[in-house]
Amino acid sequence: MEHHSGSFVVERLTLFNIFATALTYFAITLAIGFLRAPKYPDSLPWVGHGKSWAVALKNTFDGFSKSRDWLQEGYQKYSKQGRAFVIPSMLGLPIEVSIPRSQMQWMLDQPDHVLSTRSAHYDTLNGDYAFVSPAILKDPYHEHILHKNLARNLNAIIPELVDEVSIDVADVCGADTEQFEKVNLMEGFLMNIIPKITNRMLVGESVCRNPDFLKNMMGFTTDVVLGLILFPMLPRALHPIIGPIYSLGAKYHYWRTRKYTLPIIKKRLEDFRKKDAGDPTYAEWKAPNDFITWTIRTAMDEGRNDELQPSRIAIRICPLNFASIHTTAITAHSALIDILSADPSVVEALREEATRIYNEDGKQWTKNGLSRMYKLDSAIRESQRHSTMAMSLISKKVIAKEGITSPEGIHYPYGCLLSCAWLPVAHDDELYGKEDAYDAFRFSRDREQFESMSENEKVNVDVLKLRQSGMVTTSPAHQAFGHGRHACPGRFFVAHELKIMFAHLFMNYELKPITERPVTNWVGRTSIPPKVDIEIRKRKMQ
Repeated sequence: MEHHSGSFVVERLTLFNIFATALTYFAITLAIGFLRAPKYPDSLPWVGHGKSWAVALKNTFDGFSKSRDWLQEGYQKYSKQGRAFVIPSMLGLPIEVSIPRSQMQWMLDQPDHVLSTRSAHYDTLNGDYAFVSPAILKDPYHEHILHKNLARNLNAIIPELVDEVSIDVADVCGADTEQFEKVNLMEGFLMNIIPKITNRMLVGESVCRNPDFLKNMMGFTTDVVLGLILFPMLPRALHPIIGPIYSLGAKYHYWRTRKYTLPIIKKRLEDFRKKDAGDPTYAEWKAPNDFITWTIRTAMDEGRNDELQPSRIAIRICPLNFASIHTTAITAHSALIDILSADPSVVEALREEATRIYNEDGKQWTKNGLSRMYKLDSAIRESQRHSTMAMSLISKKVIAKEGITSPEGIHYPYGCLLSCAWLPVAHDDELYGKEDAYDAFRFSRDREQFESMSENEKVNVDVLKLRQSGMVTTSPAHQAFGHGRHACPGRFFVAHELKIMFAHLFMNYELKPITERPVTNWVGRTSIPPKVDIEIRKRKMQ
């Protein structure tokens, strides 16, 4: 009896010691993070529970459920009066200064050596650990490749996108014209289609549907997403300990994908060298129009021999998969839920528009035809506004050692993170009206009215303003793809991809309406898409 009692006491003491040690470590790391944070001017107002050390712990825990409310409060109370405010830190997330919309242009105009988008993204995406090598995000050459090549090659790759969409949608939805098939919208539908379309553009048809390649590329993107969830929950002092262990997943999935991409890259490099050397057997050879070709051509032109290494090109395909698949899937997920939750007349109008334009252009999709799909463009853009995926999508880090002073007279020292609120802007009744409901054709009505006008009537219309209502045109009031020179370089591809996919879907399939739109939950500063099943069947064509 005494032996058991002694063991029980020892066991209780051991558990108490472990708990006390963990709590002490947590408190110390929180205090270190608080002390190491940049010193913000006293004149800056804070939301949440304030800025003192005494409430830091409360801010940390309440931030998981109240960050969205805090941002909205600060936007109404300070931003709309032209004032910046501070959003408190949360464990692994830093303190963030929300810049008012009136100062956004000032922020975007600052040179990269003063305010850096790259540094902000590097921190947010856990660049030390998440992308195989820190060099990949420190020098995001893959983004440069897209900026330089994607928009001007869109017309050429549209036929491949159309081909891929028709194959992938048929694989998921089947050919039954009688019975509706229930499928999970995110995992069963979008994640079985978008990765294949994305990789058709990145690596070509020979690999984009390879199950093992896709499984591991999706594994890589999941690793990055897990990091976005994991690291904010850990005190920063733990990052160097947990980070290298976490990075093993991304490295493993990269090594599994490179066995499919490296042979293609090496062969393409050899083909280019033979073509450039004047090999007569390559006189008629034309390089495939994909990311691998764009990288080789651009790196050769710019003398970037480091970016011509096959392994470097193979690694860069990974972050592009993450960026393309993750955000595109969430955008498509929200848009389809919003469209199917709206009045059934919305789907009918989108189907009519797609069918009409498809037939007008000789039963094919063209760049011009896709640009004339005003209703579908509006339905997607309105979903980006109504079902906002993030609290903010524009952020910059102060990297000038001397700091920077804003038009408001606030001096931000080195290391400060500045952001622009998107969530409250998207729901600002002064911008979009007091009725904050999903209005699918909010942005297409004026464009359609313009098209119906005579040439004399069109002279009096502000055409520039009309063009700015498109989903790929960014502005302070439309930040879904960011804004300024660092706006998402892939947004033109995303717009074409989604339009082709949605148009094909509405023209060829019946989708049951969703009776009530499910609620999107928020954890900290991140939205969690709801789980939704859709019911779909092949249309009977006359």
